[in-house]
Amino acid sequence: MDYATPQDLIDRFGQRELVELTDPDLAVVQTAKVERAIGDAQAYVDSFVGRVYALPLAGCAKPAPQPGNVHATVQVAPPQLVRVTCDVARYYLYKDFAPENEVYLRYKAATTELTAIADGKAVLICPWGGLPGQLLQGSQPGEAEVLHGFSPRRVTDDDLQGYA
Repeated sequence: MDYATPQDLIDRFGQRELVELTDPDLAVVQTAKVERAIGDAQAYVDSFVGRVYALPLAGCAKPAPQPGNVHATVQVAPPQLVRVTCDVARYYLYKDFAPENEVYLRYKAATTELTAIADGKAVLICPWGGLPGQLLQGSQPGEAEVLHGFSPRRVTDDDLQGYA
C-alpha cells in the first residue's frame, strides 16, 4: 500500500512548488522524481511503523458506497501516514534551506510523530474504525510488553592487560 501519491503532494503543497522542485525548465512536475521521493519517504516511515505493525500495512477500510452496494469500502493509508509521508517526501525534494524553514520544521515534526508511534506513545488511527494493520505484539497499540535483559559487565585489570 502506498502512503502517498504525487497528487497528494500537489494537493498539499501546490503544483507550482513541485514544478520548481523537479523540473529545471519549470514546465511540468517530473513525476519520476516525485515518486522516488515518496518511495524514499515511505521507507523512512516504515522504519518507524514497522516496530509496531507488521508490514506491509493492511490500511484503513474507508467507506466508498457504490450504486447497489452502500457498504463498499476501499483500503487506504491512515491519514496520519499520508501527511507524514508527504512532509518527508517534500523535505527530500528540497536541496538547501535554513533550519527555521517550514519544510525542515515539518520534517522534524514528522520524525517526532513517527518516533512516538514507534515507542508506543502515539497510535495510528483509522477514522472509520478498526486498526490499520496487524500489531506485532499486544492487542492495542502501545500495549506490547517490552522486555529488557541486561547482563552485568565487569571489567578487571586482567581484562585490560595488553592495552596501553
